[in-house]
Amino acid sequence: MVDSKKYTAFCGLYCLDCIPSNKHLFSILEEVENTLTTLQFEKYAELKSRSSEVFRKYPDFVGILQEIRKLECPAPCRAGGGKPGCKVRECAVKNRLEGCWECRNYKHCELLDPLKKVHPNLEYHLELIRDNGVEHWSSDRKEHYSWG
Repeated sequence: MVDSKKYTAFCGLYCLDCIPSNKHLFSILEEVENTLTTLQFEKYAELKSRSSEVFRKYPDFVGILQEIRKLECPAPCRAGGGKPGCKVRECAVKNRLEGCWECRNYKHCELLDPLKKVHPNLEYHLELIRDNGVEHWSSDRKEHYSWG
């Protein structure tokens, strides 16, 4: 059984649902990047670009792969991962809260507003955590992202 508290961020997001914590994704990206480098694919793309315009964009593709890899989160929020300088985490720690669900103002908190735009069930999750406890909420959570 997964440790619900370990993977519950201060804001009420569940770390294992987040793209930056998807270890499988980042493993594949690393393998792709290493394979392309080993094959010297940039030279192949240069040759192919003479007859196919899309291969002229190969450097952009590599740049995008590298930027995606930078998104990787090394650990759950509570273990030092998550967004560096996270204002929500700083607020919770400063106010000695286990998470936003313990704050009386979480429904109107401006720090959570940007998250609510991408995570439409955030308020529902905060209520779920408040009602069921941080150890017992995750099995009843809803979609993580707005496109989920």
